[in-house]
Amino acid sequence: MSYLGKVNRDKDIISYLFVIVCMVICSGCTESGRGQAFPVLKGPYLGQEPPGMNPEIFAPGIISTGHSEQQIAFTPEGNELFLWLGESRPYCLILGMKIEGKKWSALQVAPFSGKYVDMKFSISPDGTLLLFSSNRPYRPDGKPLDNLDIWLVKRDLNHWSEPVRIDSEVNTQSHDYYPTISKKKNLYFMSDREGGMGEDDIYFACFKEGKWINVENIGSTINSKLNEGDPFIAKDERYILFCSRDRRGGFGNNDLYISYRKSDGSWSHALNMGETINTPSEEVCPIVSHDGKYLFFSSNRKKIKTSPGIPLTYKKIVRDLENPGNGSYDIYWVSARIIEDMKKKILK
Repeated sequence: MSYLGKVNRDKDIISYLFVIVCMVICSGCTESGRGQAFPVLKGPYLGQEPPGMNPEIFAPGIISTGHSEQQIAFTPEGNELFLWLGESRPYCLILGMKIEGKKWSALQVAPFSGKYVDMKFSISPDGTLLLFSSNRPYRPDGKPLDNLDIWLVKRDLNHWSEPVRIDSEVNTQSHDYYPTISKKKNLYFMSDREGGMGEDDIYFACFKEGKWINVENIGSTINSKLNEGDPFIAKDERYILFCSRDRRGGFGNNDLYISYRKSDGSWSHALNMGETINTPSEEVCPIVSHDGKYLFFSSNRKKIKTSPGIPLTYKKIVRDLENPGNGSYDIYWVSARIIEDMKKKILK
């Protein structure tokens, strides 16, 4: 979404990424930098207690911290995850962790990230592709771009390839980002290219003979004169999740919406996912786990409360700033049953 800011060649990016890398390295030795040993994490979803029908912060102090975690995705086998760490400014990168032996490793900078602005990504249903958005140059000796393009890496056994820019009409001189693909490898993404209905719209491209072709605006039942983005397409393309800002009847800022594919192939009018999911704060980056059990998304809703008249201590301030719920983005998860409940409302 455009609220994240337009990417530029800020000279401070190298120093900022150095700080981020140091922070990530330290996370391998401590938990959130508080001097505690990194916890032993085993089992699916880092061994976290599964949520019910109300969103909960995912892996507080491990994945969701006082920093700004804006997107998460697991591989289909559930043994590797990636996390987008970034804020509303052009300092963004992708982190990763995986099961080594029988336990989860600490977070590290993903092997294909850390040099440029990398953000808004997804993993294909078969786990062989990871698509992401980046301002990296076309050539190794080139300069970073002023816009975001869509790139991909391929998985070969336990290794990810070098990034390759998608060579098709998908990428333009505008921002083309937040890719998500179906089981048929059809591509859905967001773009602020000319000719759209709003500043950011969602687009579709079909996969044929190894390329994504025939880029089309997904249409007015989803896009509007406002901003639409952060699409997630179901593997069978029967529904699409996305966020939109300040729509009438919404809860304020970016809310999550859902649209279902109708029997004639068209998309239903998008429906706000309701107060269980959305708040007056930002809700962005929806994604459903490959097993279909959980909906993940990011929100900057606050959970920390202060008591007027009771003096704060420095220790409490630091503790609050280092933990989730401080107004930075955190990862939330909720039972994906909510998607079927929404279907009953939207197609009744």
